[in-house]
Amino acid sequence: MQNRICYLLNRPFPLFLSYRKGRIYFIWMISILVLLANILQPFGLIDNHEFHKPLLVSVYILVFFGTYAWLYLILSYFFPQYYQRETWTVKKELLVLLLFIPLAACSTYMYAFFFVSDFKPGLSSFIEYQFYNSVLSMVSIPLFVLFVDNRLNPLKIARRKRLKESHLKLNEKQCREILQKLHELIETQKPYLSDTCNIHKLANTSGIPLHHISYAINHFNGCNFNDFINQYRVEKVCSILKSGPNKKLKLEGIGTECGFGSKVSFYAAFKKFTGKTPGKYLAGLKSQQKPHK
Repeated sequence: MQNRICYLLNRPFPLFLSYRKGRIYFIWMISILVLLANILQPFGLIDNHEFHKPLLVSVYILVFFGTYAWLYLILSYFFPQYYQRETWTVKKELLVLLLFIPLAACSTYMYAFFFVSDFKPGLSSFIEYQFYNSVLSMVSIPLFVLFVDNRLNPLKIARRKRLKESHLKLNEKQCREILQKLHELIETQKPYLSDTCNIHKLANTSGIPLHHISYAINHFNGCNFNDFINQYRVEKVCSILKSGPNKKLKLEGIGTECGFGSKVSFYAAFKKFTGKTPGKYLAGLKSQQKPHK
């Protein structure tokens, strides 16, 4: 049972606000909830005291979800290494929710305190507003889980990608042409030097359909897109290490300069393509340049 819980907590989970689709869905869902709150008001499905005026309800919903958005912006700014798509898990998302719940409780309560004219401070009012927060949570969390699982889940994305590629057939000549065009673009514009380089940006820049790029790399090069780009990064690192003046730079700094987003990804890719760690590779270069007696 304990192993099962650990497995579930450490499962990869999409960091949805870091995705364009996630942000669009976040705004779309807030808009729907605001619209729903304003539709319910004329039918008397919610009370008619001051708080339930449409504008106040709408702003209350914005304050509730805005708290989560601000929490994400602040934490991702101060802890960028912690907020990484590649390492985000269910456990990390739950820890953020543990911060969000008390912050949302305080921010919505303070909003009501300052802007609702018939608000009566006290424990009963605080509990009443937590009821509203619970309703918003019960509506929004299942919607987000459904969206994240269907649209941002890496396993389902890979499955859809394989299904699309299974219907795509490019011959060897077409694959060579695509890879040649990519190579020329990468050599001239060097997009791999940015840690935000991804297949979507490369497809937009090159004008080659994304699934064509993926097919050519997977079936002709025999690797995935990350390995394809990391090869260029590792070659750039090796070039820098071989140049005398740059050997004084820290290895991690060189990795960052060449487009690697973290020390872990840099060391893993470097060893994969050279068979050595960056430190051992550099030591080998130094030993080769020592004058022979």
